[in-house]
Formats: sequence, structure tokens, C-alpha cells
Amino acid sequence: MAEILFHHYPLSPFSEKVRRVLAYKQLPWRAVEQPIMAPKPELTPLTGGYRRIPVLQIGADIYCDTALILRVLEQRHPTPACLPAPLAGAVSLLEDWADHRLFMQTVPPTIVRLLDQLPPAFFADRAAMTPAFTCESLIAGAPHALSQALISLDRLETQLRQTPFVLGDTFTLADAACFHPVWFMQHGGDLFDVVRARPALAAWFDRIAAFGPGMETMAAGEALAVARAAQPADVLGGHADRDYPVGDEVSIVPDDYGLEETRGRVARVSADEIVVLRADPEVGDIAVHYPRAGYRISRV
Repeated sequence: MAEILFHHYPLSPFSEKVRRVLAYKQLPWRAVEQPIMAPKPELTPLTGGYRRIPVLQIGADIYCDTALILRVLEQRHPTPACLPAPLAGAVSLLEDWADHRLFMQTVPPTIVRLLDQLPPAFFADRAAMTPAFTCESLIAGAPHALSQALISLDRLETQLRQTPFVLGDTFTLADAACFHPVWFMQHGGDLFDVVRARPALAAWFDRIAAFGPGMETMAAGEALAVARAAQPADVLGGHADRDYPVGDEVSIVPDDYGLEETRGRVARVSADEIVVLRADPEVGDIAVHYPRAGYRISRV
């Protein structure tokens, strides 16, 4: 089986979401570190333009967005399960809440405490992805964001007093999704005291943080060479879709922020995923996989 190559950077919260699942499943993986800011010249040949982190690479198949990445890992490595069928709907609902609402509550107060450690061009880079994301707006919004985060942490604490994980006795993708915004708060110094003040939440955090790493590193140039030596393998199946027929060229753009475009020919469509084929002079033939939720898909 082809190696799991995971494009990330250490401070990335959404990367931590996937890293916890890789650790829980005890999967070996190669960490390919990417820059925290654009340009990302050793990532965009794989994605065709998409610059968000993380990205999963398996040979010449490239998976974007953690919602899809985690389900691909679950499909390929189903034991131990992180997405049990009876909880699949609840997992997805909690994941969406954590990835959007909880994440946006924890980011401003944490980044305010990281201001002295961030690269000088950080806010210009992020404003290119989200125009409202400026240093001034972040500082102004941080107190309210923290007040809302405390409400969310209280809700998690209430649940975790009853069960060791957010949906019961075992770790699921919902735990990974709730974990990564809380994990990011660690980088805010004494901000993390609000987590430690909630005993059940703190115990849950430590339980998940203790999962082992299972990681080796790989240079980004080596990952490009892996793609160049491979051919897309995960492109069959799906169903007929009159809006996006196989072979038609489409454009795929996130519907919230980071509006970089990927273009390619449709190879597979399902209810939850679209796969496009593209050719790049650096890596040859590539299949780029996106979830359909959260992305605008347009025929070109």
C-alpha cells in the first residue's frame, strides 16, 4: 500500500485534527512540512492552486479538506473505527460545529497572544484569504470570541462528565474535530488555564494528546517526486451526475475563505465527493479529491 504523505505545518490546528486520528489508528505516515504562508511552490503543483493546510497525498491522489481526509483514512484503515455507522450523522454535525464555530471562537484570543511570534507578513497573507482578517479586527474581536469559547468549553465539560469521549466510550472523528481548537489554545500561554479549570475537559484532552505520533519526515521535493512517479489510482466508481458529467472541465473553489481555484476534468462524482484529473508540468497526471460540502463547483 502506498505511503501516507501528510502536508502540514506544526502550528496548524486542522493538521492536528488529522494527526490525532493517525496517532489513534497507529498509522505510519510521512510528515511533509509546508510554509505557513503563501507562496507554497511545492504544494500547488499537487493541488492546482488550493493552498490550505493540511493536504493528504497517497501517490498521485491528492485529498483536500480534513472532512474528506479523515473519511479516506477511515475507509482505507477501518480498524480501530473512528466513524461508527450508528454515530456517523452525529459525528458530522459535531465536526461541522467544531470546525467552524468552536474554531473561530478559539483562534482570535490565541493569535492575540502569539502576535510577537508570528512572521511580519502573516496578516497580509491571511487577509488575502479572508479580507476581514486583520490584526486590528482580531484584537478587537478577541474578547467576545473568548467569551463564546468559554460557553462552548462548558458544554464540552458537561458532556465529558458523563462519557470519556464526546459521543460515548470510544474516540471518534467528533473528538478529533473538538480537540484541535482546544489544542490550539495551548499556544496562547495562560489562556489554556481555562481548559485546565474544567477537570473532565482537561482529562479528555490529555487522553487524546497521549496517542503516539508514528511519524517520519519527508522533504516536500521528495513528495513531488512520489507523485511524479505514480499515476492516479482512486478515480473509479461514483455515479452519473448530469451537472458534472465525467470528462467535463470544472472549477472548484471554497465557499468561505482561501478562494484559490482548482480546475480539472471530472473523473468521479458521488454524493459527498468530486474527483478531478489534471496535468502539471512538475508532477504529471494528478487526481485531486474534494468534498462537495463547502465548495462551489462550476462547469468551465
